[in-house]
Amino acid sequence: MALDLIAPRANGIFGLPPIYNASHREGADSYHKVIVQLAQRWRIIQCRNAEQWIIQKRSAEPLHQGVWRSVSYVVSRDKLIELSASLGLLSEPSKRAVLEALPVSIKLLSKNYVGNV
Repeated sequence: MALDLIAPRANGIFGLPPIYNASHREGADSYHKVIVQLAQRWRIIQCRNAEQWIIQKRSAEPLHQGVWRSVSYVVSRDKLIELSASLGLLSEPSKRAVLEALPVSIKLLSKNYVGNV
């Protein structure tokens, strides 16, 4: 039995094959502003307006079932790390490192930010 491995066809607009269908919906699996997946059912996203970070939990145990529910809304990196640790989600140093690399406040990411934080 032979497998026929064919790359996706190029689309007519740019001539490039589609790679990823990112979503702008915060509850979607393919949401394009996921900061880090902390565990199978936990992740941190940036809200669509870059006003806050959101800790989310999938509502159902089996993967690809249920929906992402927002648990906490945070603007401070230190509070985000504190909340993630209190939920037992920072057991891997690499996940903590991702959060520590974020700016002190999400306000620093805002295009309209003026002033000091």
